[in-house]
Amino acid sequence: MKMTPIKPYVPILRWRPAEMLAFERLSPEGRELLTPFIEFIMPPPKTDKDDRRKIVEDEKSKFLRQLPDVGKRLLKYCGRSTVFLDVHLLDGDIRASSFENILSAATEVDLFSIPVVHIIPVVGTDADMATRKVAVKYAKIDGRGMCIRIDNSHFKDENLTTHIDAFVNDSGLDIKNVDIVVDLQTVAETVTAASVVEKISRLPQIKVCRSFILTGGSFPRDLSELEVFNVHALPRTDWKLWQGVFQSDKLTRKPLFSDYTIQHPIFYGYIPGASVSASIRYTDEEQWQVFRGRALNYLDKKNGGKRISGYDQYIAHAKELVKQPYYKQAGYSYGDSEINRIASQDEKTGNPQMWLNIGINHHLTLVARQLADFHEKIKQS
Repeated sequence: MKMTPIKPYVPILRWRPAEMLAFERLSPEGRELLTPFIEFIMPPPKTDKDDRRKIVEDEKSKFLRQLPDVGKRLLKYCGRSTVFLDVHLLDGDIRASSFENILSAATEVDLFSIPVVHIIPVVGTDADMATRKVAVKYAKIDGRGMCIRIDNSHFKDENLTTHIDAFVNDSGLDIKNVDIVVDLQTVAETVTAASVVEKISRLPQIKVCRSFILTGGSFPRDLSELEVFNVHALPRTDWKLWQGVFQSDKLTRKPLFSDYTIQHPIFYGYIPGASVSASIRYTDEEQWQVFRGRALNYLDKKNGGKRISGYDQYIAHAKELVKQPYYKQAGYSYGDSEINRIASQDEKTGNPQMWLNIGINHHLTLVARQLADFHEKIKQS
């Protein structure tokens, strides 16, 4: 079966409803411009409805309970799209078995049987043997291949190139049927394109692999350093860096673009009972515009310690956002239409998950179009 091509944009999405629904709600035209890279994560534990700090079902039990439905949910979210699938963030004792269950469940719901559909398993060169065996097994089905993930820390290994060759050869795979993703993880403003090009140049495999993807993220871990009741423009350093790498004349193989959308690249897990602020994140061409609100369900000390929901801040943010020159208007994406809808009334506020979904859907749409324009300009130059 002929491999469907990897699209110019490969966003990393974590396996949770807000992010997966953001992809599902893309326009058909938007879907044609990207290939999702899905990271499975441990879900938040189930907590008592009256005390969010009290856990009634731990994250592992919850994940295993939901596991049988993953195949159907993949089909619902992704339809007939090519998908990268990575499980390295799952707990080690259930990682390989969950990988096997996810891939086999996807097969059972007919994800693999139609020629235009591919799920590409992802592993690192340092993956445990059990997880690696699962990935290799499914990589060989209909020649769909595999993706090797190389994190920034792996470049400290002087034998990295040798390990990649051994990994591919020992697995009985052809490097021409292997995708390589280099994950810079946290991208600081001090990171230069030249330093990234130097690292990449150590990997001769990128010249012959099926696709070469460069990812990383520069969105902060949280918003605690941003002043409340203000709008903050944060530079999309990862996007700027990728452009510099792509335009380097020292690279013969140009990387595809990947990012962590409006999320921090390192997943730290969930903290039961942690406070969440009423903030929204909106991507423009070179920056993220962050409308920073105060915590939801906060104690109002000026009003006798009364607890205030704070959800009405979302409506205020939306009303302010639609006035800005960088707002793309309701017809731009599902996310933008929701922003316009919320801004046009005074009752339905949305919640943190909904606003994450809105922000990611808008981001995916903007970046996919931005990349299409970027490559068109390159062709014409």
